[in-house]
Amino acid sequence: MARAIVNKPALLLLDEPLGALDLKLRRQMQIELKWIQTEIGITFVHVTHDQEEAMTMADTIAVMNNGKIEQMGSPDELYDSPKTKFVANFLGQSNLIPGTISGTDGDNLIIDLYGTKVAVPKKRSSATGNSALVGIRPEKFRISAEGKGATGNVLTGGVVSDVSYIGVSTQYQVEMPWGKELMVFEQNDDDEDFLRKGEKVTLSWEPVFSFVLDGSENATSGSN
Repeated sequence: MARAIVNKPALLLLDEPLGALDLKLRRQMQIELKWIQTEIGITFVHVTHDQEEAMTMADTIAVMNNGKIEQMGSPDELYDSPKTKFVANFLGQSNLIPGTISGTDGDNLIIDLYGTKVAVPKKRSSATGNSALVGIRPEKFRISAEGKGATGNVLTGGVVSDVSYIGVSTQYQVEMPWGKELMVFEQNDDDEDFLRKGEKVTLSWEPVFSFVLDGSENATSGSN
């Protein structure tokens, strides 16, 4: 890399440069490479299959699918407002719930999810017809025991099917009445007791934290 930089190229291609490193060293080198790029001011094109690495290092990400750019933008744009199911599933984890757009309310679309109406901002929709998939990232959900108050968009009737403590957060799998399991990440930032397997729960989230994709595509695209 030093031999390449000394020639002061306009662009430097890095093809999986950290792939052979263990996790701790790879994360240290991500920070080091970002510092080098900032100091020397050369554009880096960094090729990686590691989604977290791409999110950490890039100012602009191009997600490729079958040799074509599926979507390009800043890390937060691609994560919070994916335009296709492939991008939604490829970058992080997404809960994608099939629904039908039934109307509008001001700046929001009203979408029917198995009999429950939820709102999503129109500007966060990529649907081309009435068939839609409502996407919510696991960490955007709020989870509470059944019967407790909930605000925003609300889904009731869930049952905790699995609980995994992963340090900074607890991961819940919640089976919904229509048979689909949703994933929820809850930060471990208070002293409340964990919800238990088999407990009935309510899920809620703010409309701005969801997005809408076209319902005609394969919901599992990009998840492998």
